[in-house]
Amino acid sequence: MTHDFARYNDGSDAPPRLRIQHSLWSLIKLPFNAPVEWTLAEKMERVKASGFEAVECWLTDKDEAEHRAALDKEGLRLILGHRPFQLADVRATVERAKRLRADFIFAQPADAFTPVEEVAALVQEGRHLANAEGLAFFVEIHRNNFTENLPQIKQLIERVPDIRFTADLSHLVVCGEFYGWEDERAVDRLMPVLERTSHMHGRISNGEAVQVDVGDGSNATAQFFVRLWATAMTHWLQGARPGDVLPFASELGPPRYAITTPDGKEISDRWEQSLVMKRLAEQAWTLATEGTA
Repeated sequence: MTHDFARYNDGSDAPPRLRIQHSLWSLIKLPFNAPVEWTLAEKMERVKASGFEAVECWLTDKDEAEHRAALDKEGLRLILGHRPFQLADVRATVERAKRLRADFIFAQPADAFTPVEEVAALVQEGRHLANAEGLAFFVEIHRNNFTENLPQIKQLIERVPDIRFTADLSHLVVCGEFYGWEDERAVDRLMPVLERTSHMHGRISNGEAVQVDVGDGSNATAQFFVRLWATAMTHWLQGARPGDVLPFASELGPPRYAITTPDGKEISDRWEQSLVMKRLAEQAWTLATEGTA
């Protein structure tokens, strides 16, 4: 079957599905405020035991072999992220992805000060380069990238209408100072991203801080994100084919993303919160698949 790369496809005949994965970056300085960090092997063991199927990594020539071996030991899939400023950056990541058998790649393109014409060309050419090697290529929504705000995202969409996003909505919620109130029309304003999402990052903003503890996930802040995620998932399901997979990663950053006390201690257990992100993603998927989003 010829795939159009609008979604990641695992090559199977299985119905379209959600896949929960974890960010390697999110495992830095864990366990919670402990004097000794988990080893790479311990991190992979815990990720696997908790039901995550893959790990998102940003790798170098020096550490790629170690990480591939640790993933293989636990039977975990690999996804590669990178921040390209020029096509050579994409090419290097595509080569690494092929070498390490990564499922797909995502990109944080350039910065907010790069002309939109240059970013559009980078995204289009980078995607073609990746697709030619059988890899999907998604563009991440992220602060300090070209995609840090909705007006610039819309400019990029005008030039690349078929762009597909890695949606980290926490960035747009904090930049837009959305609180989840109905009159903010957050879903409508975020729709250009929600309807083009093929990969998701699980971090929750309260409209002021980019990453907050949401307890058990039952509060209004968390449920606002569940509605946003479910809307994106509903659009992803439209036209999804056998073998298509929607990857959703728990991605809660260490300090300075994580809020700390003056002595540098984190106030929130990111590992426990990553499990909440997993459960909330599953809740959103249920809403999307049942048509109640």
